[in-house]
Formats: sequence, structure tokens, C-alpha cells
Amino acid sequence: MTLTDVVARFHIHAEISKCPLPKGKVRDSAILLPLVEKNGEAALLFCKRPAYLHHHPSQICFPGGKVEPHDMSKTDTAIRETREELGINPKNITPLGQLKEYHTLTGFSIMPVVATLSNDTTWHTNSDEVEHAFTINISALLNNRNWQSIHVEHAGVSRKMDGFLTPHGLLWGATASVVKNFIKLVK
Repeated sequence: MTLTDVVARFHIHAEISKCPLPKGKVRDSAILLPLVEKNGEAALLFCKRPAYLHHHPSQICFPGGKVEPHDMSKTDTAIRETREELGINPKNITPLGQLKEYHTLTGFSIMPVVATLSNDTTWHTNSDEVEHAFTINISALLNNRNWQSIHVEHAGVSRKMDGFLTPHGLLWGATASVVKNFIKLVK
């Protein structure tokens, strides 16, 4: 599936809206789902967090983070965090829209922002928050055989979740749920 195919399907099925920042004290964050074209196929760019981090060590994630007071929107948050974590110039990021807000078991509200990266985009992993950056083709994410069921215990409750094994570890949890929501739209 090409990047053009994925973008077209996203535009057909997604509810595209600008999400204003919420009022009051909430644990709001935003992530960027960066779409790239790699060898004629659409792919998503992921990060792996370093093991020494206090929150979510060694986890596979998208670039993103908490909303700051100076951010004009959650899209601005996702773009700012992507620049900080991967050094991607904001002019190389074209936002397409947002997925439905995702609420984690740990009390965070995440706004997933879908965007394309221009073909000449480069990134680095020189930040304190990223150990590796890598892509996974959308076709691989669409293949149900690549997903496995895992059991996670949180607050004494066992839950079943989907996971996707990458060369850098298991993609699971909130990031896996966001990916599953995205791929439903672009099937």
C-alpha cells in the first residue's frame, strides 16, 4: 500500500477536526503518527525509549508528550515534541487530522495526530528520550498474523491486549491500541 493510498483512506474514514486545548487541570498529551514512504510502501515511524527513563522505559512509542501552556493546539504539541525528540523540522510535517482521543489505564489522555513527512525528511536519535527510531510498513501492521495476544496485569486486574513484535521490542499498550485504531481506518 502506497503512502498516497493510506492518506486517501485516512481522509475518507477519519473525523478530521482541530481539537482545542481543554480547560482545567488534566493530564493531556499528544503524539504524532508520522507516515513516510519507504521503497514505494507507506510506513509509520516509531521510537524506542531508553531503558533508563523513569516513565515507560524501553517501550515502543510515537514521538509526543504532554501539552505545554504555550502550545496553541494538540497538533502543535505533537509537532513540537517530534522536533524535540527526533530533530524533524516542522516544515517537513504535514498534519492530516486526528484520531479519537485515547485514554490510558495510567490516567493520561492522548491525542493521536496523523501526519505525513516529506520525502527528504531526516531524523536523529540524539535526544535523551529516544534510543532508536525505525519504521514499520503499514502492510505488516495490517496483517493480523503479525499481532499476538498478551496478558497484562494492572492494578490487580488482568487484561488481554494485542502486541506486535518489532526488531526493537514489543509494540503494545496504548501505542498498539492507537495503531490498531489507525489501521482500521486505512484497511
